[in-house]
Amino acid sequence: MKATYARARLWTGILGVGTVVLLAGGLLASGAVERLFEGRGGTLLEDARWLAVAFAATAVLMLPFDLAGGVVLPRRHGRPAPALSGFLAAWLRGIGVLGAVWVVVGAVVLTTGRSGGRPAAVAAVAALALMLILIQEPLARLVAGLRRVAVHLPKAASRGAMRAVVLRGTDPGFTGGFAGLGGTLVVPERWVKDFEPRMLTVLLERRRRILRSGAWHASVALAVLWTSGGFALASLLPGAGVTTVAELFATALGFTLWTFLGLLLLPTPSRRATLAADRALADAPSTRESLRDAVARLDRMQDDEPERAAGVEGVFHPVPSVVNRLRALDGEGAYPRGAWHLARVALYLSWAGLSLLPRAVHCNAGRPELWAYLPSDG
Repeated sequence: MKATYARARLWTGILGVGTVVLLAGGLLASGAVERLFEGRGGTLLEDARWLAVAFAATAVLMLPFDLAGGVVLPRRHGRPAPALSGFLAAWLRGIGVLGAVWVVVGAVVLTTGRSGGRPAAVAAVAALALMLILIQEPLARLVAGLRRVAVHLPKAASRGAMRAVVLRGTDPGFTGGFAGLGGTLVVPERWVKDFEPRMLTVLLERRRRILRSGAWHASVALAVLWTSGGFALASLLPGAGVTTVAELFATALGFTLWTFLGLLLLPTPSRRATLAADRALADAPSTRESLRDAVARLDRMQDDEPERAAGVEGVFHPVPSVVNRLRALDGEGAYPRGAWHLARVALYLSWAGLSLLPRAVHCNAGRPELWAYLPSDG
C-alpha cells in the first residue's frame, strides 16, 4: 500500500530527527567534539567563524531530508511544490538567516559565559529565547520572504481591539500565530482568500480567546524555562561548557538531545490545550459548526490526515487529529486550560540553546515558511 502524504512526511521527520540524534549522541560519547574544535576560537571573530562552520556542516547533513520534505514528497503526492531552483533559493535564504541567528546566539553565550560563568550564560539563553518571541514575525519574514499585505478582514473577523498582520506566502501549511507577547495576530493571506468569512471569524476569535485566557503566555513562559533549564543541564555534560567553542558545541549537542526529549513529552500538554481552546467556543451551535468546518479545512491544507492511530498521535503529533478534535468539541464539560502550542513553541525557542532539531521535524522539514512559525491547530 502506498504511504499517504502525512505518513511519508512522518517517516521523513523520524529519519531526519533520528539521524541528528544519533550523530549528537555519537559525537558526545566518543569525545570527538573536543578533538574537532581543540584550540579553535578564542576571539569574537574566530568564535563566529567556527560557529558558522559547525552550522553549515549540519545544514549540509540535513539537506537530503529538506529536499525530501520540500520537493520530493509534495510532488509525489500531488501537493504544491516549488521548482528545484526555487526551493534551493528559498532554502539558502532561510539557512543564511538562521545560520546568522545561530552564530549570534553562540557568540552571546560564549561572551557571557567567559565573563560571568555558567549562570550568566544560562540567563543569556533565557533572554535570547524571549527575544526570539519578540522578533518572531519579522524573523519569519526574513527567513522565508513572507510579505505583509494590506487585506481588509471581514467585519465580524476584524472586531475587537487586537491588531492583525496578514502575511503572504506560498506554503498552504503556514498558519501564523502571534507577534510577540502583545495582542497582534499573524494571519495567513490564504485564510482570508480561501476561508468563508464565518470560518475566518471563528479562527480569529479562537486566537483572541487563547491570548486573553493566558494560554499563550503560559506557553512562552514554560518554553523559556524548558529551553534555559535544558541548556543548563546540557552544559554540565562531560566536555561541555560555555567558555570555548568546543565546550559550547558539546553543550549544543547535549541540548539537541534535550530537544528530542521535548518532542516526546511536550505534545501531550499541547494537545490538551488545543482541545481546551476548541471547547471554549463550543457553546453556540453556529460557532461550533463553523469551527468544525474550519478544523477540517485546515487539516486538508496541511497533511490531510483526519484520523490517526492513538499510538502515532500520542508520540508524534502535538495537534490532535480532526476526529479527536471534533469528538471533544461535541462532548460535555470543559478541558483544563493549558499552555497553547507548547511543543512547537519550545521547538522554535530551541534556537536559543543551539539545538540542531527545530527545522528537522516532519511538519517543517524543507519548508522555510514554517521554520519560524511551525504549523499550529488554527
